[in-house]
This record gives sequence, C-alpha cells and structure tokens, in this order.
Amino acid sequence: MIHRMRKNALLALCLFISLVSSVIGLILILMPQEDWILWPQQWLLGTPFTDLRLPGLLLLALVGATNGWAALNLINEHPRQYYRSMLGGYCLTTWIIVELLQSRELYLIHVSAVLLGILQILLAYQQKRKWAV
Repeated sequence: MIHRMRKNALLALCLFISLVSSVIGLILILMPQEDWILWPQQWLLGTPFTDLRLPGLLLLALVGATNGWAALNLINEHPRQYYRSMLGGYCLTTWIIVELLQSRELYLIHVSAVLLGILQILLAYQQKRKWAV
C-alpha cells in the first residue's frame, strides 16, 4: 500500500512538473520579448540569449517533455519507469542550477523547484526498492 501511495505521489509530481514547465515554456516561446511575471528581460543580460524564445523551447523540451515521458512510463508500468522519473528530476534540478548560474538571482521559485526535483529523484530511487534515507 505504501509502495502504491509513493508511486501515485511520484506520478502526481511528474505530471505537475511537466504541466507547469510546459505551460511556462510555451508562454516564453509565444511572448519572447515580454517582461512576464518572474522573467524580466534583464535576466538575459550576460547570457547567450537575446530573447526568451530559446530558453522557453529548452524548458519545454528538456523539463516538460522529460517529465511527461516519465509520467507516461509510470502510468504504463514500463520496466524503466523509475529511472525515467529520476531523469525528470535531474533535468529540473540541472535546469534551475544553470538558470541560477546565468541570472545570478535567487528567488523562492528556484529553491522550490530544486526541492521538487530532489524529492522526485528520491521518490523514484525509493520506488526501485532502494533506500536513499
């Protein structure tokens, strides 16, 4: 029963991360020049990007699609479902770390996203019947 609850929590986490990152990625692609909520254009200073189109595409492809793929694997009981869920957590965590290195600005959303990524990795690891803690 606990195994099933953890798997459902992992599935919900993968779906949530996929949905949020995909929506934000699409908004960044469709409105690349806008100062939108938390992504002001000044964050691009010192980065290789001139607008938010490419970061939005990368967010959609790397974080959104990877976590969506992990969720589908969890639903379909794929033999490598937990490895793919861990990959989704690694993608999210890496995305945030690179974003922090590029922008040099730390906000609560960054801390929250890194914690979600770490939680996802640990849940997937424990679902493989290995104990991280």
